[in-house]
Amino acid sequence: MFDEPYRWIDAIHQRREYISAQLDRVTPVLAVSIVEGIILATFHRQTPKIFELYDRMALAGVGHPADLESVRGHLLSMAHVEGFQRSPSDVTVERLALFGLAPRLKGAFEDIAVPPVILNVLLAEVATAPSQDLLIQVSYDGNIFRSASHAVLGADDESREKTVQLLGERLASHPATLSTALPVMGRVLFETIYSPEELGQDESGNLVDGTKTAECAKKLFSERVWEGVLLDRRDPGRVRRIPADPGWFR
Repeated sequence: MFDEPYRWIDAIHQRREYISAQLDRVTPVLAVSIVEGIILATFHRQTPKIFELYDRMALAGVGHPADLESVRGHLLSMAHVEGFQRSPSDVTVERLALFGLAPRLKGAFEDIAVPPVILNVLLAEVATAPSQDLLIQVSYDGNIFRSASHAVLGADDESREKTVQLLGERLASHPATLSTALPVMGRVLFETIYSPEELGQDESGNLVDGTKTAECAKKLFSERVWEGVLLDRRDPGRVRRIPADPGWFR
């Protein structure tokens, strides 16, 4: 009887390791606040990761597709109920994250009697000005991370921080424009999916074999599908799909 708390802690530790292993190879979702709105971009193999959630809002998730659909349905229902009972302006990603998503993920993570939810989520809300945009990440254990300018939804804190730093270094100005941000985001995703050795780069990141980069670029579009979405600041009710340019991956 007295060792039950320790068993629970051990079970939680094993649960965290299991979920982390399942998320280890996910392709991240990048989100950047730009002049025109908020751009979200990633690649997927079979099922999409980025969806419109409500006016001014989008949802992205990395993890198990069934868990993503379950969470998406829950948040869609919550957003529309809030919009009907209050007003559309009262529906915010802050409320959805704090009262709808984080408690749900935390409860599922800590209930060791049920299967875990294998999912990290990003909620994006575009405002009238880039300085007011909001990006909120909720991890599988219910922890929340906020950002205004750019965010990376990935497998773990280490990979997220590394990619956030890379993205910030290459986005020379804030807010960037759509035409300048997209090539950077595409290239960062490219370098996240493939290792420097696969891309024909040396240890310092210098290109030494361009044929390997070309092979990776060709393989990228044959094995994966690009997802690029713009939450348009000028038309908050509209979500635009943005195609990829193969030139970004040369």
